[in-house]
Amino acid sequence: MDNRILAILDGEERYARGLMEFLSKKESLPFRIHIFTDAERFFAYKGNEEIECLLVSERTYIRKLNELSIPNIIILSESGKIIDNTLLHIDKYQSGENIYRQILEYYASTVGSDLLPIIRHGERLKVIGIYTPVGRCLQTTFACTLGQILAKRSKTLYLNFERYSGLSTLLRREFESDISDLMYYFECSKEMLSIRLEGIVEKIGDLDFIPPCAIYQNLAGIKGKQWVELFRHIEQTTGYEYLILDLTDGMLDLWDVLRYSDIIYTISKQDNMARAKVYQYEKALRAMAYEDVLDKTKKLSFPVFHHISQKFDDLSAGELFSFVRSQIVPEIYNLNRLK
Repeated sequence: MDNRILAILDGEERYARGLMEFLSKKESLPFRIHIFTDAERFFAYKGNEEIECLLVSERTYIRKLNELSIPNIIILSESGKIIDNTLLHIDKYQSGENIYRQILEYYASTVGSDLLPIIRHGERLKVIGIYTPVGRCLQTTFACTLGQILAKRSKTLYLNFERYSGLSTLLRREFESDISDLMYYFECSKEMLSIRLEGIVEKIGDLDFIPPCAIYQNLAGIKGKQWVELFRHIEQTTGYEYLILDLTDGMLDLWDVLRYSDIIYTISKQDNMARAKVYQYEKALRAMAYEDVLDKTKKLSFPVFHHISQKFDDLSAGELFSFVRSQIVPEIYNLNRLK
């Protein structure tokens, strides 16, 4: 990208190398990463003027570092004590993912647009909309199964718009941020989207996802055109190849979001009530001149599944997985629609 350097200065060489390898895989970190295990060698380094950010362990830190022209110095804290009130301290002994997110948050709040986003190259983003007026029909399980399969081969992002998704409980973890935070950051500073996105994204296996809104009222008033603008920016500034939208009636201008999708899956059941709901939904689309949404819609009626994986963080087993892999994934790979 450019010649900016993120330097890691830590006497624990194994730790420093491990952190370097982890951070090097992150697309939104626009630095070359160098490691140093000795302070004197670091001071002798001739490229100090190119160092944009220095991560230095508490035991290696000396105040002489502040005399260098390094815009950003972050202490990797080992004792939990603040050793320099002018510098950011982050816990050294936590996951690489958390360290990475804290670096991104720091840059997003201090550096701003100087930290350029990644510009997407190659194939365009393919948007998969999933919506049905029928309840309790495996929509989210289907969406996550599809996402986990696609993510094995292509970079895939899953967004869930349910009011009460229960994902935190199903995945047995708490989320610090959710999709409402992403939209807030996007509205405030569009040029920082890729940075903010990387800081919020979570994983289910290989599948990236933004946690659903914890309090659905936080999404009240966000219109379909705002969501579409966000999706377009994701296409322009990230490397995602597939975007899976798990949609519900709680979204304003739902049909406009469906219109933006390349392909739409609507799940139904075999009973009369389900058929009646789908019929009314389709009739409404025609009445409001959204026939193009119907043209892109594939109606699904699942067979009876006797075994569906109960491990939501790994849905790569069971009959639903086999169905999606054999019946759905091939047509996804053949998506050639252009907006």
